[in-house]
Amino acid sequence: MATSRLGLGKNWAFTLPLFFLLFLNNAFLVSPYIGWYDTGEMTGVTACLGISHPSGQVLFHLLGKIFLLLPFQTPAFRLGLLSVTCSALASVLFFLLACKLAEAVGGDKLKGPPGLLRVWLLLLALAWSLSLPWWRYSLMPLVYALHLLLALLVLWALSLDKPFRWMLVFFLLGISTVFRPTQFFALPFVGLAFLHHLWKGRKGNGGNSIPLKAAFLNLVLFILGRSTALYLPLRSALHPPIAFADLTHPLALFRHVFALKFSGYVGTVTSATVLSVLTQMLTHFWKDLSPIGVLLIAAGLWSGLKRKEKLPLFLWVALGWGSLEALFVFTIPYPTFESHQALLGWAFSGLWGTLALGRFWERAQGEGFWRGMALFILVFFVGLQLSGYKHMMGRKNDRGAQDYARNLLEIMEPGSVYYPAEENEYFPVVGYQESFGFRKDVTLLPPGESPSVVGGVIRQCLEQGRSLCVTRKWALQPGWAYESVGPLLKIIPVKPDEGPARVSRHNAPIAQWGKIALGQVAVAPAQVQAGGRIEITYPWQRSGASPCDETSTVIALFADDAGNYWTQNGAFWLHDIHEGPMGRPSEMKPGYEYAEKRILFIPSDFPPGHYHLVVGLQKLSAVRTEGNESYGKEFYERSGYQSLDKFMGRGDRGAVVQFSPDSSATVGNDLWPVTKCARSAADPRFAIVADLDIQE
Repeated sequence: MATSRLGLGKNWAFTLPLFFLLFLNNAFLVSPYIGWYDTGEMTGVTACLGISHPSGQVLFHLLGKIFLLLPFQTPAFRLGLLSVTCSALASVLFFLLACKLAEAVGGDKLKGPPGLLRVWLLLLALAWSLSLPWWRYSLMPLVYALHLLLALLVLWALSLDKPFRWMLVFFLLGISTVFRPTQFFALPFVGLAFLHHLWKGRKGNGGNSIPLKAAFLNLVLFILGRSTALYLPLRSALHPPIAFADLTHPLALFRHVFALKFSGYVGTVTSATVLSVLTQMLTHFWKDLSPIGVLLIAAGLWSGLKRKEKLPLFLWVALGWGSLEALFVFTIPYPTFESHQALLGWAFSGLWGTLALGRFWERAQGEGFWRGMALFILVFFVGLQLSGYKHMMGRKNDRGAQDYARNLLEIMEPGSVYYPAEENEYFPVVGYQESFGFRKDVTLLPPGESPSVVGGVIRQCLEQGRSLCVTRKWALQPGWAYESVGPLLKIIPVKPDEGPARVSRHNAPIAQWGKIALGQVAVAPAQVQAGGRIEITYPWQRSGASPCDETSTVIALFADDAGNYWTQNGAFWLHDIHEGPMGRPSEMKPGYEYAEKRILFIPSDFPPGHYHLVVGLQKLSAVRTEGNESYGKEFYERSGYQSLDKFMGRGDRGAVVQFSPDSSATVGNDLWPVTKCARSAADPRFAIVADLDIQE
């Protein structure tokens, strides 16, 4: 029957359950919330059919727009279903290729292949699909699941024994190479395979000339596949709300599609960076595939070397393609390995496990015990991979990026212009704005734009008296200053200095450190929903000079009645750690009160309850070693585990750092002692200054 020639036939009984099992499992784990970095960008760009960063991800946005038409859940969830669908289809193709590989290498012994061996291969496909790199990108509105599906489609097309095989291969490669430039790594190996095919056809045709007509037709189909790139200039001409660049010019389009001069890497490639990346890559294989997966790959490679003459064409292409992709990672100077950089090689490596299973099947012929043991080990392998389920559930419920975006848009005045300094301060905000049509009166400027592009918008904004909000300071012209509004810096005209208020005799301090005192702290509202925001007013006083003038940071934390602080990923989950008033307390005039207003975002998943706002003052160190302060100052790195701390409304410097808790024994000498307080905290280094009720 026709379906058997396409590699389906008897496999329907396995492929359909595999697809629906993975689809339903992964659909349950998709987050309905806007995410950080590229997830925010992909959601926003797809919603408005804009132009994302190079290479444009055309196919993702066009298919994603179809999924956004679904009448349920949020835009982020609907777009996540695209990744779920692509990943489940990729798993089906992986299984079909594994069956073809077992049959090709095993010959008549494995013709079919037998039912129990198919079960083994099904479990192998499940285990690889649930390995963290593959599984993680199956749940997110990112391009990688579609990237993997296109790659496996190319291999599947290569495995067909049909006249249109090469036409389909080159058409798919045309689409793929527009979608992700790394798909070009397949071309050398597919090209060599096609030339070999033409040469064999010439010999079979009595030595006549090579059929150039077939080569020309495949070239036409490759170009036809690449015609999807025409979306970029056509859409660019319509000026969509989100556009990485103007792509109406041929040179700009060429650079964008091929991702030329896109990434500015840090450092240079050295033997140390190569070794570091290699170590991280091997560690990922060992941890995410477990020793069982690594053993299957090693045994499969050994079996393949002994039967190399039987290996099908698609496996050789997969070997070269995956290896070239992995080698490319070593050319990136910054020594951090991201699993998506070698996703294809990761997936292709599982096909070698097929050879190990096929070989074991032959050796264990008639040995029911050993075949049963192999089945048990594969089931155990799948169970090991499912141990990451809790981690995936945590990612599903992460609302930090969406809270940040919504709160940020809400605190900006009507008609504001927002010009962030980095993409993680931009993508969630623009994704939320476009997905929900929220606060469209706010103009969002992408970070990294040339001053010649944004200069006119900024000038017009200031001339019209609209608010201009940024996230990092730059040198301002005379007559302008910065005003902190939560994590934002609003550029305002310089006003005559009204000076601080005189200290009222009725405003007695509630906490004191030497001659630095803190009056009654106001928290508004005193009851807040998780995911909302509060305003904190600190009235500072100074009665004279004291050693406490050498204070670097106000440590403001939220503790429960027992004095415990909530932490997440090694950092305080909710805090208001920031610089003190006037930068240095010594700048405060005795007898005056300095009111410091702060805006703080409450995480949506923060545990509800009654909390005390406790405050301590950290000493100014004579020598500051970045990363080794008492509270562990750490700058956010893209390669690290996502910390939401810097996006919770810290103000200027506080917006870009996080602080990790240490034991009181190691930091006790670095905080000024509390000399007087109305309410003592469980931790003697702090004073209770206010209360907050957080509700669900």
